[in-house]
Amino acid sequence: MTKVDVLGVKFDRQTMAEFMTTFTTRIAKHQGTFVVTANPEIVMFARKNPAFAQLLADKADFITADGIGVVRGAAMLNTPLPERVTGYDLMINLLEYAEEQQLKIALVGAKASVNQQAAEKVKTNYPHIKIVYTHDGYFDLSDTSVQQDLIASQPDMVFAALGFPKQEQFLAAIQPALPAAYLMGVGGSFDVLSGTVKRAPKLFQQLHLEWFYRLLKQPSRIGRMAELPRFLQAVKQQAKKGQS
Repeated sequence: MTKVDVLGVKFDRQTMAEFMTTFTTRIAKHQGTFVVTANPEIVMFARKNPAFAQLLADKADFITADGIGVVRGAAMLNTPLPERVTGYDLMINLLEYAEEQQLKIALVGAKASVNQQAAEKVKTNYPHIKIVYTHDGYFDLSDTSVQQDLIASQPDMVFAALGFPKQEQFLAAIQPALPAAYLMGVGGSFDVLSGTVKRAPKLFQQLHLEWFYRLLKQPSRIGRMAELPRFLQAVKQQAKKGQS
């Protein structure tokens, strides 16, 4: 089984190392790849929004488990995923590959200052990467000028930090015009990459408590965190249906 269905979202059963082998092989072959890094919030949003669920099903080539909640949910369904594969870690690994191959990338999303700082960090840490396009996340999807300018820059990779569902909708819109590109939504990863937001300490990461660390730093996230227990409850219900 290569796909694991968690509340209607089909996750790919691969480790980080396996994903990297898959993605770098496809990039080297100029084979277009649209990756969604999905956490419980995205899964729950897809359940309530059929159009978004259809976008994931029809457009995404791969969906990774970006969150320990998804990994636990899959285990509860007796269809375990090997490990959590976060968008940030995947992005860093891909930037290292892009550095080796001297690829062209585009960074779309976050505040203008954060986007600029993230681009500067890439230039410093990965001097052989060519940043061919940058834009902050403050634009409406109906404004196609951002899409057109990005497409004209012909990047090998596009990282969109627009938050869901906007980043997935944006990437799906440009996908047909960039058939050889690697496209991935990365949520708040530019904040961490730029140094604007600190990532959870290693201990929190190892204990799968990054969500708790973020909550301590940003109490306003409490509303978003409430989706996790609802997600786990929905998984329990799915598991009961499967057993019956």
